[in-house]
Amino acid sequence: MAVDHKYLLSLKTILTTKEAFTNLNAPASDTALLLEGVVTGGTLNLMNNRQTKPLIPPLSGRWTKMGLSVLFFSTLSVSALAQTNDGKRTLPPQNQNSELRTRTWSIYAEGGLSWSTDVWYQNINAKKSYNQSPAVGGGVDFTIRPWVRVGAEYLWSRYRREQRFSKLDPTTMPIKAYGNYLMNYHNAKLGVGFNAMELWPRRRAQWFNIWISTGIGYTTAKGNEHGIFFSNTKTQGGQTTPIGEGTSISNDSEVTITGNVRTTNRHENFDNFYIPASLHFEADVTRRFTIGLKGEMDWLIKRKDIAPKNLIAGLATVRYNFVPSRAKGLKTFYDGEISSLNNRINELRQTTAVERERAAREAAERQRLERENAELQRKLSECKNKAPEHIVKVEEISHFVQFANDSFKMSREEAYRLKMFAQSVKGQKLALVAEASTPGQADYNQRLSEKRLEQVIKALVKEGIAKADITPQIAIGERDGKPTAEGRRVTIKVEK
Repeated sequence: MAVDHKYLLSLKTILTTKEAFTNLNAPASDTALLLEGVVTGGTLNLMNNRQTKPLIPPLSGRWTKMGLSVLFFSTLSVSALAQTNDGKRTLPPQNQNSELRTRTWSIYAEGGLSWSTDVWYQNINAKKSYNQSPAVGGGVDFTIRPWVRVGAEYLWSRYRREQRFSKLDPTTMPIKAYGNYLMNYHNAKLGVGFNAMELWPRRRAQWFNIWISTGIGYTTAKGNEHGIFFSNTKTQGGQTTPIGEGTSISNDSEVTITGNVRTTNRHENFDNFYIPASLHFEADVTRRFTIGLKGEMDWLIKRKDIAPKNLIAGLATVRYNFVPSRAKGLKTFYDGEISSLNNRINELRQTTAVERERAAREAAERQRLERENAELQRKLSECKNKAPEHIVKVEEISHFVQFANDSFKMSREEAYRLKMFAQSVKGQKLALVAEASTPGQADYNQRLSEKRLEQVIKALVKEGIAKADITPQIAIGERDGKPTAEGRRVTIKVEK
C-alpha cells in the first residue's frame, strides 16, 4: 500500500537538527522560529512568527519623523537667538561673512540617517525600520571667500535588508526560511561648495547661509548575508532525492527520511567612485560654532550587481570655526581706532601751533596799524582845527564796519576797530548808512541792513557816544546795487 507523505520530520530528526543548529551559534530566536513550524498539506505554516532581534536596533518611522522635527525646530530657535544676539552685539559694524569666512579653517561632525536605493537584496515581510540606517561622520573645510569653500569628508553608514517568509514552499530544496543582509560602507570625498545666499550680499541675516556642494568620492563597502535553509531528503533503494510535492513511499522497501537546518554566511564587498551632491543649511550660533541641516545624494559609478544605485543621507551638523575670539576682535579693532585718533590729534596739534603763530603775527600787525591809524586821526584833527574860519562844515567818510555775507554779527577785529574809532570821535556828530549786497530777496536784504545798523549803534553807545549825536540813521538795503563786499557795510560819517 502506497502512502503519500507531503512532509515528514521525526522527533529524532528535530532533536538532532536543534542540537546541530545550536552548535552553529545561530540566534536562539531563529532556532525557535524554525522548530515551531508544523507541516500541513505540503506547506510549512509558521504559527509563532516572532520578530528576530536585528543586528542594530533601528529607529521606527514615527520616531524618525519626531526626531527630525525636533531637530528642525531647535535649529530655527537657535538661529533666531543667534540673529537677536547679533543685533545686540558690541562689536563695531562690520561684514560678518567677510570676517568669519575669508581664508578660514573649520571642522565639523555630522550624524543622522541614511537610505539606499535599488539594492539587489530585496526585502520580504521585513520591518519598515529597515528602510533607514544610522550615519555618522565629519570633515574639514577651508573657506576661501564667503561664497566658496573646499574640503574633505568621511561618512560611515550601512544599509540592511531582511527576508522573513510567512509561508514556505518545499517543492524546491533547500527551502530558504530566513535571510538578513547587512552592508557597512565608508565614504570619503573631496568637494567644493558655493554659498547661494551670497547672491544677496547686503542681506541683514549674514548668520544664515545655504551651501550647494559637489565633488568626487570613493566608497568602500563590506558586508555579509546570513541565511537559514531547510533541506529534507528520502533515501530509497540506495537513491537519495529531495522530498517534495507528490512524493510517494511504498511499504515494500526500506525508506530513510533525513531533515536538517543549515545556516550560511556569505560575504560581499565592492569599491566604487561616486558623484555627491548636497544642500546644506547653516546658522551661526556664535562666532566659532555653526549648526546645520544637510541633505546629500551620491550617485555610484559602475556599480555592478551588488552595489546600490544611490546613497542618500539626512544629517545634522555641528561646525567649529577657527576664528579669533570676540575679545581679540574688539582689541584689534579698537587698537586701530586709537592709532587713527592719535594720528589725528597729532595733526591737529601741528595745525593749532601753526595757526597760533599766524594769529600772533596778525595781532601784532593789527596793533601796529591801529597805532598808525590813531596817529593819523590825531594829525587829521589838528589839521581840521587849523583850517580857515570860512570853512564852516567838512563832511568826509571816517569809518566803515565790514560784515560777512548774510550776517549782521561783527567779527572780533571789526568790533575792536569800531571801539578805537568811537573813542577818537566822542562828542562829534555821526551819520550812519547801512547796506546789504544784491544777492537775495530785496525785503530780506532790507531787514539785514537794519539789523547791521542796530549792531553798530549799540556798539557806539556802549563806548560813550550819545544817541542824540548819531543822526541820521539810514538802512538802505540793496538800493545801491552793490553785489560785492562793498555792499555789506555800515558807513560812518563824521560831520563838523
